[in-house]
Amino acid sequence: MKESNIKLAAVFLLSLAIIAYELAVMRSFSVGSWSNFGSMVISIALLGFGLAGTFLTFMQEHVKKNSGIWLSVTALLLGPSMTFAHIAAQQVPFNPVLIVSDPVQIWWIGAYYLIYSVPFVCGALFIGVAFIVLSNRIHELYFWNMVGSGIGGFIILICMYFLPPDYLIIPIILITSVAGFLCSNNIESGKLQSKILLKNGIAGILVFTLSLVCIVLWGKISVSDYKAVSYVRKYPEFNLDYYSSSPLGEIHIYSSSYFHFAPGLSDNASSELEKMPSKAYKGLYIDGSGPIGIMRKLDKTESAYIDYLPMSVPYCLYKKPEVLLIGLGGGAGVFTALHHDASKVTALESNPEIIRVLKEVPEITRFNGNLLRDKRLTVHQGEPRAFCSTNSNAYDLAELSLIDSVGLSQTGGYPVVENFTYTVEGFTDYMRTLKENGILSITVWNKLSPPRNVLRLLSTVVTTLKKDKKVKHPEKRIFMFHMLLQTATVLVKNSDFTEDEIKALRNYCARMSFTVSSYPGMPGIKKDFGKILTHYTEIFSKPKTYSIEMDAGDTKQGNLLALMDKVGEGKEDNEGLDPGELYHFSLDWMLSGKMNELFHRYIFDIRPATDDRPYYTAYLKPQTVGIFLPQLTKVSEEWGYLMLLGTLIQSLIFGAVIIFIPLIGKRKELFTKKKGTLGVIFYYACLGLGYMLIEIFLIQKLVFFLEDPIFSLSIVITSMLAISGIGSLMSQRFKGEKTTIVRLAVGGISISILFYMFALTPLINLCIGFPFIIKFVLGILFIAPSAFFLGIPFPTGLSSLSHSRKGLIPWAWGMNGALSVTGSVIARLFSVSFGFFPVLLLAIVLYLGAGILFPVNHTPRLKEG
Repeated sequence: MKESNIKLAAVFLLSLAIIAYELAVMRSFSVGSWSNFGSMVISIALLGFGLAGTFLTFMQEHVKKNSGIWLSVTALLLGPSMTFAHIAAQQVPFNPVLIVSDPVQIWWIGAYYLIYSVPFVCGALFIGVAFIVLSNRIHELYFWNMVGSGIGGFIILICMYFLPPDYLIIPIILITSVAGFLCSNNIESGKLQSKILLKNGIAGILVFTLSLVCIVLWGKISVSDYKAVSYVRKYPEFNLDYYSSSPLGEIHIYSSSYFHFAPGLSDNASSELEKMPSKAYKGLYIDGSGPIGIMRKLDKTESAYIDYLPMSVPYCLYKKPEVLLIGLGGGAGVFTALHHDASKVTALESNPEIIRVLKEVPEITRFNGNLLRDKRLTVHQGEPRAFCSTNSNAYDLAELSLIDSVGLSQTGGYPVVENFTYTVEGFTDYMRTLKENGILSITVWNKLSPPRNVLRLLSTVVTTLKKDKKVKHPEKRIFMFHMLLQTATVLVKNSDFTEDEIKALRNYCARMSFTVSSYPGMPGIKKDFGKILTHYTEIFSKPKTYSIEMDAGDTKQGNLLALMDKVGEGKEDNEGLDPGELYHFSLDWMLSGKMNELFHRYIFDIRPATDDRPYYTAYLKPQTVGIFLPQLTKVSEEWGYLMLLGTLIQSLIFGAVIIFIPLIGKRKELFTKKKGTLGVIFYYACLGLGYMLIEIFLIQKLVFFLEDPIFSLSIVITSMLAISGIGSLMSQRFKGEKTTIVRLAVGGISISILFYMFALTPLINLCIGFPFIIKFVLGILFIAPSAFFLGIPFPTGLSSLSHSRKGLIPWAWGMNGALSVTGSVIARLFSVSFGFFPVLLLAIVLYLGAGILFPVNHTPRLKEG
């Protein structure tokens, strides 16, 4: 085998290991913190590549003279550096929940960037040196780099079925050891010397063994104290009943007498019931989040307590209803339906592991009385919206209960994640399943003060009804009630509520002491809501005016409620505003054509969630962030959005380092007598930013289609990289000017993005019910056209630079990485605030700009004199 081919094989293996490690780090964050760290990990990986490019810009001549040593050392260091980063990162006391109250947390984000960038720098240095040494084979090198990366994503996905998250990096380090072994052997007369093979083989085994020992001893993932599972582990008595691990999550099931799952339970229950259930639940945690309450089969003396739950209210209108549960959870919804004598119950669950645990694990089946084998119950595994879109006019009651914010009361806020359950399109699908007089019952947490998630729910419901041309009077189809700082329930009927139905619902709520916020024909409240909104905004924009003293023992929520009570004090007809009145007024404005005015005037973002902007838990407006900066403790629940801003700041700092150090240190070399260097900067900046905008969009969008974030991350990243590699290799065979080839590729990218903008969502909705293996293939096909063309501009540009100005290759490579660092965060932040459409539009503009700028890559150096 030729030495250059051995180097290509090593590039393939190390590329495989780097991407596998990137996904393993994402998995580690999911278990230890939260799953919405994906874009940050991608940003850190690209930071490593950017820093390597900057370093090689200064060390290029030394690298050329000692390329063998550089390749060997960087390959051998990759495995140990991965071990170091994995262990060191567990010592970082970062807690995203505290990001608003503790400014030091921003620096801990920086610590993650520095620690995890070490292995990515090692890997990137190896690949960068290979690009310099094999500059005459750039397209081939790019192909093996990308294909290796693609295969790495699939390998780590398979490993997740056999290894817990703590040990996922072990097979990755083994792969790096093999690559290091290949690179550390010299070639003489076409044969490898046996002594060198033996020596390097022993060294590789020792390095791997040492790394393995360190991971086993010190590599356990550190779980945040604010993660829900950390709370149960602090109970005086608890027991781990079950554990399993897969790509769908790490599942723990605990039992404890301290578990009490009665969300929204009427206060009347304790005084009116002779016996309250004890030890009625086990807690199921997925990646440490939860708990999902696995309900025990209650005996007849205990089951009356179900009547006091808000989910029971709509059952007062039906006898033997056919019920659809959008989310199986731990079975509480099933028990509620059966308790109310449902004739048929259909439960939808996308996570097959939850179904398997509830149906097959002996400890659990004994506890729930083999609930999933009840003849009245049918369980469908798959995306709930897929089932709903193909089953019309089938159910009296569809229930969506408390799957919006599992564990909110413990974590203290919301991460920002894609949630396609609570969107206008999702509600449209759910309404389609109902019979003519059927009801969609939605129960969500009502713990945020000031309110915003319930208001977003209402705006999504109203938008759904208004989009249906058959609905003439949406105001006659909504009934809402709530428990203060507990839960809120919205009932949406497929026809107008009758007076008898309204009376029955109101009577039931009165008996349970639930507060009714709105119903058809409800008398108006004599207050000026416009003035109240103004004063309410001033709580935050003019905090000194509305400041109050907090007594010892007051909660933050209680303090803010007191502030709300002060709203309008001294103003005529404005005696204050409680959350129920806020819901009433807001719903009235939404239904009376003043929805946009409400969105504009309310301090938080309460616009409806849609499939284009599926962020039910992102409530900060970009234009009002400045108002909250001096008083972040009042919005500590928004740590998910604020963490994105913090990550953006860090990415900008590190990106600037990558860009400006070469500009300062090599200014004369880069610019003197060199025409078009500035154009080179912008060309690779456009490519880095544009590529990440498309990649992050596909990851976010395909979460819904592939039903799990890790599948989306793995398939998108690996498919894009592998197919981009194929595009690079194929472009080398095209005849014609490189400028023409790149501009044709830009045209292909633009057409692909237009497909994503206008056709991808309808196609996903059409195919959402297909078996997973078919969706897996379709996901790759959706990605393939854009990925193929995306693989052409970057290596073609580097190839041109290798003929005109080889010295710019490392910096161009680093420039691409620098803008990718920021692009991965910007893509997510923009989609949260503005939706996917503007993100894709920006990507088109960037690639069109790159197409125009491409000729700068083969601009020759100016002649002296």
